[in-house]
Amino acid sequence: MKEFKSINEQILLLKNRGMIFNREAEASWLLRDFNYYNIINGYKDPFLSSEDTFKKNTSFEEVYSLYMFDKKLKDIFLKYILKIETILRSIIAYEFSKIHNNDNYLKVSCFDIYENNNFVNKEKKQKRLHDIQFLIAKLNSDISTGINNKPYIKHYMMKYGFVPLWVLINAISFGTLCNFLELMKQQERVTIAKHFGISEKELIQYVKLLVYFRNICAHGERLYNTKVPHFLFIPDNSIHKEMNIAKSETGLYLYGKNDLFALIIVLDILYLPKGDYDLQCEIQAAITELSKNLNVITIYDILKLMNFPLEWCQSKKKPEYLVNS
Repeated sequence: MKEFKSINEQILLLKNRGMIFNREAEASWLLRDFNYYNIINGYKDPFLSSEDTFKKNTSFEEVYSLYMFDKKLKDIFLKYILKIETILRSIIAYEFSKIHNNDNYLKVSCFDIYENNNFVNKEKKQKRLHDIQFLIAKLNSDISTGINNKPYIKHYMMKYGFVPLWVLINAISFGTLCNFLELMKQQERVTIAKHFGISEKELIQYVKLLVYFRNICAHGERLYNTKVPHFLFIPDNSIHKEMNIAKSETGLYLYGKNDLFALIIVLDILYLPKGDYDLQCEIQAAITELSKNLNVITIYDILKLMNFPLEWCQSKKKPEYLVNS
């Protein structure tokens, strides 16, 4: 069992493992405010020469710069994910209410009970029905909770006895929204997907990926080298082809299937107001800033861990960190 260590003991432990402190007083309050586990355990791996020893000349400041880079990435990605989330909430509420009206989201019959009219697999049908019932129970729970802490929910319940979906939609979690979309009738899913110029199956898979990464960003988990579970792999699409991304021996694209670059692809496909979309430049700026603070490792080490294709990093205006390479 790990024993508690004071800040001074934490610094001594890191020194014994070969870490240098250029500004020890500053490092002390950073460890206090942001937590040893978050900074060191979260971002030490690229700087290790062995399990317990840092590479020669590794400084706390360099590890902390990777921590801050990841924090910046989370801020950038969350900003764009939230914008897409807002668009999805609006479109889903509109398309569902256009067909079913008012509070019919609490009726099983308004959802795709048979999953694309598949009557063959009874177990799948039963699970589908259970998923719909669970969703409705969650929506009812959100209404009950909303009465106590969301004035607009309380207003509709007190005045009308129900909450229209276009009102409730902002009170449900992004995960619940994803489940709602997946359980809608197929034609409604198709209509929603057309807003983005993709198929309904692609849309559902993309939204699931957004939910996964949104949770990472919102809860402060490590982002830059994330690999998603196999069931969240995004389907091959035109962007993979346009970028001429190489494939493995098994035929799987090497980038943009289960990594942070897959999120970039999904954002590029789903983000509708293109006028204020500058994700690539914002990420390149963050990478440039990190490259200035690296000494023991290089920016290429980080890009490899991020699973980013250099072609993407070098496109548009060549980033500063690649100018002299």
